[in-house]
Amino acid sequence: MDMIDSLKSLGFDHVRHATKEEFFNHWSALDTQGLAWRLQEQIDKLVMFDVISDTAANPDEFYDAFYCFWLEASARLIDEATFTLEDQKYFAFQDEQSAVDKGSYLSGAAAYGHVLVDEFQDINPLDLALVRAIVNRRRATLTIAGDDDQAIFEWRGATPEYILQPADYFGMRFVTHSLATNYRSPANIVERSQMLIKHNVRRVPKQISAYDSNSARIDILVLDSIADALNHVHELLGSSISVGTSPSRLALIGRIRSQIIPFQVFFASKDIPFCAAEDLQLFMSATFERLIRLLVVKEDADRRRSTSSVLNDIIFFCDFVKRYPLNKKTKLALRTFMQTCRPRTIIDGINALASYRGELKGKNEDGKTSLEMAVAILKYLAAETVTDALLSLSKEFEGFQFDLGKGEEDVFYVDPPFFHLAEYARQYEDDFASFVDDIEAAKDTLVHTPPFDDDVGGADLSKHPIHLMTALRAKGKEFDNVVLLDVQDQIWPNRNAKTPAQLEAERRVFYVAFTRAKEQVTMLLRSGKVPSPYIEELGLSP
Repeated sequence: MDMIDSLKSLGFDHVRHATKEEFFNHWSALDTQGLAWRLQEQIDKLVMFDVISDTAANPDEFYDAFYCFWLEASARLIDEATFTLEDQKYFAFQDEQSAVDKGSYLSGAAAYGHVLVDEFQDINPLDLALVRAIVNRRRATLTIAGDDDQAIFEWRGATPEYILQPADYFGMRFVTHSLATNYRSPANIVERSQMLIKHNVRRVPKQISAYDSNSARIDILVLDSIADALNHVHELLGSSISVGTSPSRLALIGRIRSQIIPFQVFFASKDIPFCAAEDLQLFMSATFERLIRLLVVKEDADRRRSTSSVLNDIIFFCDFVKRYPLNKKTKLALRTFMQTCRPRTIIDGINALASYRGELKGKNEDGKTSLEMAVAILKYLAAETVTDALLSLSKEFEGFQFDLGKGEEDVFYVDPPFFHLAEYARQYEDDFASFVDDIEAAKDTLVHTPPFDDDVGGADLSKHPIHLMTALRAKGKEFDNVVLLDVQDQIWPNRNAKTPAQLEAERRVFYVAFTRAKEQVTMLLRSGKVPSPYIEELGLSP
């Protein structure tokens, strides 16, 4: 369903792009609009789902392997009245465009003469097609408003190309008016952010000035460990409270989800409630619960227990060593076999698993899969510290690794938190029990997950002194104090950004995050890491 929606958001039309020629024409158009990477992303997904075998597949292979199915599936979903969120736009576009194709224009009371679209820099090809159909059916004039420098939703198929060259996509003449006064940011934030964003080539040049002549405090802190970062933010939070600054206006902003995981655990363990969107909360992940269970099992691996208890834990391990869990038939066969071995410890159970020769996520020829799974579990159990154990799980257990398909249901798989969580766990050394106890205590601490676009007002402000978010969530918001996490290369910009267009997109993301601060912005950098190039582009030095 995600793949089906992805093609709709990219403007593919199961009615008007039904032939291979029409498919190729639209594919080529998206390529020229700077969305080639988004098309490659669709190919990569099909490789991940074993639909096609090569990430270098061409559009012709994509058409044969998936697009023909997509055409049939889209029509079938309409017939069965099965709607997704994206379909609300897609079906509206189908209705409007069908009327335009038939020459059924609106006039009089049923029409309106002008259309205004805000945040136009964030529209995707489907949004563009819908707006164009609405304008054409009413033969209306059009005003688009937005900031190409804040175009940060390319992950959902948006492109700044549409706001940069609107005449190319609407077939009408546009007159540009630049709003040159920034009412949000202090003067030095505006000045330095303009120095940064001018490094982007694909943008409209602007001369922006600040309405506020005051200057914000800008700090760059080089810290030795994540513990130092946690303690500094804790001190900054306490300082803002002591001087009377509303604590609700302090935000921690990371580039990716996993950066904010240690802060969730830390603040929860300190009984400091925080605001975070529901899909950023690790504690609401069922997979995180399973990870904690594996840590508990590890601590208990040497103790003699009932055979039934050991078998439950071994099969639980087996569900996550490989990418997919065991099916019911395989679980029953494996349990039946191991029951005859009567294991009383986890190590006994692993030995029994290694000797199993039945089907196990495949043919298990000569027990190869059984042995691979047993070795992976043994490597995990051999980890001496909490940090080593977490890193072992991230490496040896495919069932905990990145999986966008699973991420639709569980935030854990979108950005597995192992690296940052492992760094946080260094302070525990080999004390697994304390680490698990603190995690469990943190889960019980009140955390607030409001509708993220709603303001938290009144008495609730003092109850939620800190906001945690990714940079993509920060757009449109402002805070007295902002802390930018891990301002280093490979994170800002993200290591996956390779092309000039992707690197410009990353700079826009940082631009948005940096300009959220009203009074103070602090950039945290780890010692020994290469600073983000954005620091120099701001005219600063670490």
